[in-house]
Amino acid sequence: MAFVKGMFVSGDAREGLRILLGLGALVLGAVVCLGGGNASANESVYGGFGPEGLRMREQLWILPSGEDGRALRATLFRPAADPKDPNKQFPLVVINHGTDEFTRLAVSMPVYYWLSRWFVERGYAVVLPQRRGHGATGGSLSEAVGTCANPDHYVSGNIAADDIAATINYMTAQPFIAKHGTIVAGISTGGWASLAVAARNLPQVEAIVNFAGGRGGHAYGQPNAICGEGDLLSAAHLYGEKAREPTIWFYANNDSYFGPDLAAKLAQAWSIGGGNVEEHILPSYGTDGHTIADDRQGWDIWGPSLDRFLTAVRGSKVQVAAGPSGQPTAALETSAIATTGATR
Repeated sequence: MAFVKGMFVSGDAREGLRILLGLGALVLGAVVCLGGGNASANESVYGGFGPEGLRMREQLWILPSGEDGRALRATLFRPAADPKDPNKQFPLVVINHGTDEFTRLAVSMPVYYWLSRWFVERGYAVVLPQRRGHGATGGSLSEAVGTCANPDHYVSGNIAADDIAATINYMTAQPFIAKHGTIVAGISTGGWASLAVAARNLPQVEAIVNFAGGRGGHAYGQPNAICGEGDLLSAAHLYGEKAREPTIWFYANNDSYFGPDLAAKLAQAWSIGGGNVEEHILPSYGTDGHTIADDRQGWDIWGPSLDRFLTAVRGSKVQVAAGPSGQPTAALETSAIATTGATR
């Protein structure tokens, strides 16, 4: 794990390596086909690239980004086809990765195998776009605005959200994807970008899932230090002012990037702004709780709460309780589930 200028990536390196080996040739072909990251104005360059794999119908896709002339690479997973309903539409989940300035151009395609599998087993199609400035998508890191001394977390999140919104708009137009009921999930800077998407209230989106979201963690290489904490809290408040979709947040007690005290402050800022938030502060997880979405054990820790949340969202609109001041209040929970030395 590494950090520079307030950015961190949390992902499953082992699964990422497997997908890199399996799809490396396809990615290279796509880069050549699209001129090293510049998409043609011709829409035919987008879509599935190459055959489906055996693992959850794994496939490389080329998607539009939030910037004209640049395309995103993405991994798509799908449930098994239903022979009784060949035209079945799956609800969509968009899982958004974190960022590491040191390795951003060398990272493999995002997979988050266990998190993706959790959703696929519940009937969702899962797409993981690789945002501008990362891995096979390549190019400049558009979403990094400012410096650690003077960051702009609000604008940075919105630029990343442009790529996510473009992904949602394209994928929900596909015949096998439901037009509504999309879940947007993210980890670390991807979680922060997912909160920025919440502020857009896209008609396709039903709910937001934030795993350890934030920006500016490990400021100057120091655990529990934030580049521009005040700016981060202000941005959370601004997003919360516009967001009207239900959100659920998961942070671990031993997250060295965005710890429980900061997580509570972020939820409070979001809630005071008017946003809906159900926040779970989970027990210490492995050596660093920033990896709560990385492996199978996470299912037992955040899975039951996420299941209940999604069931409530699908059944009815979630209402935000009002506090004594009339302002919405954050639903803060400390999970009683214990971990047993999970490792990344």
